[in-house]
Amino acid sequence: MFAVTVCILGLLHMSAACSLTGICTDLPSVQQEIVDVHNAYRRAVKPTASNILKMSWSDAVAQSAQGWIDQCNITHGPPSSRMIDGYEMGENLFKTSAGYSWTDVINAWHSEVNNYEYPTGSTNGQAIGHYTQVVWYSSYEVGCAVAQCGTSYFYGCHYYRAGNFKGVPPYSLGDPCAACPGNCEDGLCTNPCPYINTISNCDELKEMVTCDHSLMSQWCPASCMCEYKIIPIAKK
Repeated sequence: MFAVTVCILGLLHMSAACSLTGICTDLPSVQQEIVDVHNAYRRAVKPTASNILKMSWSDAVAQSAQGWIDQCNITHGPPSSRMIDGYEMGENLFKTSAGYSWTDVINAWHSEVNNYEYPTGSTNGQAIGHYTQVVWYSSYEVGCAVAQCGTSYFYGCHYYRAGNFKGVPPYSLGDPCAACPGNCEDGLCTNPCPYINTISNCDELKEMVTCDHSLMSQWCPASCMCEYKIIPIAKK
């Protein structure tokens, strides 16, 4: 059974360098394990998704996660604690009294699927945010970290791009890769958009003024530069 606790502050980080056998995220085998477990869950969502991106490992995202985990704080930090390229990342955290594998940790996050019904959300008032971040369609880079803090183990993953926008389902319904024909690998899309819109009504604005207008490059670069790519949700 997993022992998870929140609101633990100020515990001593035992070592600046990871020496936790089999779970240190500087190991390529551990990085691959984390990516593989995420992608397995992403391609197996029910109902099926048309637009979920394949996830890959990012050292830069992992460095961000390590910076937070090294503080031995299991609460979510401010947005400034998980920024990259000017954008806020998603975050999943986990604390346990024993050193579990990353597969076990991600399984625990994903287990919240038992509380979730697509697309409405939680069926019983219980948490679903860890699950929805694991499968969020536009989160295509992950980086994770672990630290031993006193007698506890702190785990965390950061996600680029962030998921869990209020009132938005984690993916679009459809046959696997229906939104990315020609850019599909084993049921997951491989064409992320490197841009992001800063307003939510870019489709309407594009019809009104076209991509030649300066407002589109300022507010809606993804809508103009990523016609055949998976576009992340606009900032809200």
